[in-house]
Amino acid sequence: MIGRAPLKVGITGGIGSGKSTVCRLFAMLGVPVYDTDAEAKRLMVYDTALVSAVKARFGEECYRDGGLDRARLAAVVFGDREALNALNGIVHPAVTNDFRRWAARCETEYVLVESAILFECSLKDEVDFSITVSAPEELRVKRACGRDGAQVEAIRARMRNQMDDAMREELADFVIYNDGVHMLWKQVLVLDARFRNMTSK
Repeated sequence: MIGRAPLKVGITGGIGSGKSTVCRLFAMLGVPVYDTDAEAKRLMVYDTALVSAVKARFGEECYRDGGLDRARLAAVVFGDREALNALNGIVHPAVTNDFRRWAARCETEYVLVESAILFECSLKDEVDFSITVSAPEELRVKRACGRDGAQVEAIRARMRNQMDDAMREELADFVIYNDGVHMLWKQVLVLDARFRNMTSK
């Protein structure tokens, strides 16, 4: 693979779908995974151009003691669609550019990029294929409540602000069902073999 760009595969899914679990399974097979949430948090502290842009739009007070005041920034954009769109318009391109550089350094057959909003942001144009992880709504609610300690209605409210599974499945190239019925490992292994086969031709 040295000297050849890896295949780029995006993976998405709603809250409680288990996309992070699926990513861990791919990682166990040696596939590098770019976690957009984690990398966005890193970039908002260490990317000087991004930090300057956030300060210019939302104020110097969003940063304190050498770090991002996430609670303050969240309070600014919470319930304000225009402000949230402005923040996304600053952060998403920076994450996309960082992913592009990261992928170029990977010497593997393919890489994964994990994003809850893959189809809603510029990353969708960066990937060769996309996977969505789907699960029944009640199971997703149960998982999310157990993981986050949140109330059911709070989880359902977050779900209402996300693209639904049916739309994701329509947009995705592949679907992994994490419903407790279909074998998760088997689905991951099938796709892993498929992507590796694509790059060997």
